[in-house]
This record gives sequence, C-alpha cells and structure tokens, in this order.
Amino acid sequence: MVASAPLQADSLANARAQFKAGIAAFQKNELEQARKHLEAAATQLDSRALTYNLGVLYYRLGEYDSAERMFSKLLSTKQRALALYNLGLIALATNQESRAREAFVAVANESTEDNLTKLALGQLEKIGAAPPPARWQALMSLYAGFQENVALFPDSAPSTLDGSFLESVNAISGYPIRKGNNALQAKLLLYGREYLEETDFNSHLARAETAWKHSGNLYTFKLGLGADQLWQGNSSRERRARLISALSTGQCAIGSESASCSITLHAEQVFAGNQFKAYDGQHYRIDSRYKARHERWRGEFRYRVDYDDRENLDTGAEYFSVSPLGQTLTVGLGYSVTPKLELGTSASYRFNYYRTPHRLEVPEGLFIVRREDNRLTLGLEGEYQATNTVSVRLKLEQAQNNSNIARYDYDRRTATLGVSVRL
Repeated sequence: MVASAPLQADSLANARAQFKAGIAAFQKNELEQARKHLEAAATQLDSRALTYNLGVLYYRLGEYDSAERMFSKLLSTKQRALALYNLGLIALATNQESRAREAFVAVANESTEDNLTKLALGQLEKIGAAPPPARWQALMSLYAGFQENVALFPDSAPSTLDGSFLESVNAISGYPIRKGNNALQAKLLLYGREYLEETDFNSHLARAETAWKHSGNLYTFKLGLGADQLWQGNSSRERRARLISALSTGQCAIGSESASCSITLHAEQVFAGNQFKAYDGQHYRIDSRYKARHERWRGEFRYRVDYDDRENLDTGAEYFSVSPLGQTLTVGLGYSVTPKLELGTSASYRFNYYRTPHRLEVPEGLFIVRREDNRLTLGLEGEYQATNTVSVRLKLEQAQNNSNIARYDYDRRTATLGVSVRL
C-alpha cells in the first residue's frame, strides 16, 4: 500500500508523456504513431482533451465510428458545441446530410464562440441548407392612408363616411431558449390605426404568443399559447385566449421552384367588452398556405376556414347572428422588376354562411332569412427595398361584399403608403 501511491504517480506521468508524444506525432502527420501514443495514454488518463484528440485522430484515419464514439462522450460537457460540429463533419463524410444539418444548426444555435458559429453557418451554406433564424427580429412600420366607406354603409345608403388615417405595426419575435432542434419562441405585436376625424373607428391590438418549436429534418412543429386585447374607439372590444398548433415544411415544391407549406390551427375563447357582448364565445381557424419563388416570380396560395360559436344578438323582436362559418381563398403573385423593386397583385374570395337565421323587422312584417355573404377583395402593391433594413410600400385595395340581406352590401376602397424597418 505504501508503494501504490508512487506507482500511480508514475503511471499518470507516463500517460501524460504518451499524450504529449501523441500530439507531437499527429502534428508531424505520423497518424499511426499518434494512435499508438494516444491510445496508450487513454488506458491511464481520463481527459476531455485526450478524448477530443482521439476523435480528431480517428476522423483523420477515416475510422468514423470510433471518431463518433469519442465526440459523443463530450456532448454532456462544456465542449458540446465543438463536439457537435465534429459530429456534423462525420455525418457529411458518411453521406448523412440530414444528420449533418441537424448538428450544424445546433452549433449555430448553441455556440457562444463566434468562430465556431461562423464555421457551422458556412457548412450549412455549402450543403444548401437554410441557416437557423436569428435569435431576435424586430419590425417597425408607419403608414398613412385614406379609406372610403369607413363604416361599411350599404350601397343603398345616401352617403358614406370617408377618412384619412395613420397606421403602425410594431413587432418583436425571437428565441429566448434554443437547444438543438428545440426552441422556445416568443412574439409581441402592437398594432394601431388612428383616423384623423372618425375616431369612433380607431382600433388598437396588443398580441402576445409563446410556443415550443421543434425543427426536424423535413418539418417544423409548433405548439403554443397566445392572448389578444382589442380596442375599438375608446372601449375594449374583446380579449382572446388562444391555443396554437402549426406544422410546416420546405419539402413541398411542385417543380423547380423553392417552396414552403404550412397548416395552422387556432382555438380561441373570446371575452367581449360590455358593448359587444354578442361576440362572446369561441372562434376556431384552420389556415393552410403554400408559398413559392422561382427566379423573379413569387406566388402564394392560401385557404382558410373560420368557425364561430358566439352568443349572437337577440333583442326580442329581432335576432342577429354573428357566428358564421367562413371560407377564404387567397391567391397572390409578385414579380421582381429589379433586385430592389417588386410589384404584386392579389385576389381573395370569402364566403360566410350564418348557421342561425336572422329575424328582421321590415315594412312588410317579420323577415326571417339565413344570411350568406360573398366578399371579393382585390389588391395591388409595390415594395421598394431602399436598404437591407428599410423598405417603402404602397398598397391599393378594393373590397366588395354581396349579401342576401341588402343592409350588409358594401364597397370599400383603401390606399396606404408607408415605411417599414426590419432589424
């Protein structure tokens, strides 16, 4: 027992000498000699540095299974990002591109070293994989506009209310936590529209969302919660609590275009303000989208179904349903005239079917009818990218609603011009 301590010290010193000799041989490209020394050191020495260098040596020798075993031992240590980067290189060397992408994305998300992050992003670019989104993004925009028929008066009305307005959209979104293919996403949006004269139609929205997001090889899945507060005029119109789930993929191209597809589900509980109690209830939405780019062209196809189950308005003599089943189809097309200027057009058709009949008092007596609306919206827009972060946008829009109840027929035209800043 007295002799064991010196013997252990000698063994440890010998292992360190072997480690040093192995590094020297590796630097001279004497790989087999380096293997002899490093493997001998590993029998007596437990060291992260030794484990890492053995991994690098096995990689240089083409012994990828052994290299992967070494780097995997470091995944639970502070050297996790470095180990992941090397595992990505091994995946590339063994033609496992999807595993390589996962590893490099994880490095870009987790590494605190700029050089290692740049290396990972460089590898993603080489294999044609999209880099992970920036940790935080922000949008600030301010628009000025003019709108005809602000109050949606029917076509038979003797006059309409027209008004100028200022509109702003401010949003921030990002990932306070990201680890590997999983992330916690957070969003905050503030929207406002202020009419210069018709202030009763001012509207403001505050929206917050948080969601868990998983990015797989072929798809991204999101599950989260959201909340809204909406004001109209000087009153609270409604609050909403929302459950969100979404599935998206970039593997949905029909031909040679680059494309992305998504389907999103919303389930909302609506708490209406005192003046809007008829809108208390639930709202459900299924939203599917296809977006594509091919050379200078951009296209979008969107189909959405909305289902409402609200309190509705019953005055005793009359009954008004505010619970439609709505279907909306939208098609958009854009063309880049220059790298900085894009022109686009869109068309949207919405069909609303109110499940419970309206009961209306008319000069002829009591009119009972199940309301149906057909709304067509056409838009033209242009966007000029002044800098990498600043753009100027002009949008013209016309909406026409045709209903089987004449009081709900209307036309509305809107023009907006403004500036957006993306950070």
